[in-house]
Amino acid sequence: MKSKQIIILILVIPLVCFSQHKKVTSLVTALEEPEKVTWLDIDCEEISDFKNAITKFGNIKTLYITDCNLKTISLGIESLHDLRLLNIQGNSISKLPESLKMLEKLSVLNLRNNSFVKLPQFLTGLSQLREIDLAENESLNFEETGKVLSKVKQLDFLYLSKNQLKELPRGLAECKKLKELHIDHNPELDIEQSISVLSQIASLRILVLSNNDLSYIPDSIRILQQIEGIVFDNNPNLSIKDLGFRLQKLQNIKVVVFRNNEVKHLPEDLSGFFKLKLFDLRGNNFSDSEKDRIKNMLKDTKVLF
Repeated sequence: MKSKQIIILILVIPLVCFSQHKKVTSLVTALEEPEKVTWLDIDCEEISDFKNAITKFGNIKTLYITDCNLKTISLGIESLHDLRLLNIQGNSISKLPESLKMLEKLSVLNLRNNSFVKLPQFLTGLSQLREIDLAENESLNFEETGKVLSKVKQLDFLYLSKNQLKELPRGLAECKKLKELHIDHNPELDIEQSISVLSQIASLRILVLSNNDLSYIPDSIRILQQIEGIVFDNNPNLSIKDLGFRLQKLQNIKVVVFRNNEVKHLPEDLSGFFKLKLFDLRGNNFSDSEKDRIKNMLKDTKVLF
């Protein structure tokens, strides 16, 4: 049970850490007591006014500037020396200003759904940066991106979802502290090559492979002995019988999430799932009698339907 709790904690720590501050969504409200604002979610129409007033917000730890179709992010953000989380997802930004290297306390950087071509080298100098979201940045040169990521020393959460990846960047193998990797929504991803890269990341614990149009799990998955949790949501062509056989070879696997896969029955032999602490099967099509059978056979596993 302790191992399951550890995995769940890994998944929710970022949310917990940054939800302890009260979010302010109006610049007018924020300017009433700017020194008390620690989490600001800027309305797109207020960006110009925010730029002019930014020096008043010396205690901001979390800043959202999302879905505003911005081409650049030159707003004087570098003056927010206490900033820990910067979310600029849903814009059209292709380059980060060099001045952001002054954000020495930055821990989480969300660049999702932008137009980046490459990551700046200065990110490697941000000693507290541990989470980067690069989902939906299909124009990125991922081999070069991998080289930069490999030098972000504290990186432990990485999102590469929806990038039409065919292979994982080899530089990821050098991410020595990476614990959780999201490579979902990449249906052309070479799973064999990916496993080869992932096997070199000894710290990796959680792998998200949802919506990847997987039809099989290669035998080579046995080399991912460090993995404790895998998410296989929305891969309806993946054989659950084959999955159970492969899981038997992963000594440390504790959590498997297999939601929305149109499954009606699990195989008669469920020994491949015996070591699981949590088996999430929600969104499938099990009968009540099949649910009872699964629960009776997996007595030491928390099964969710």
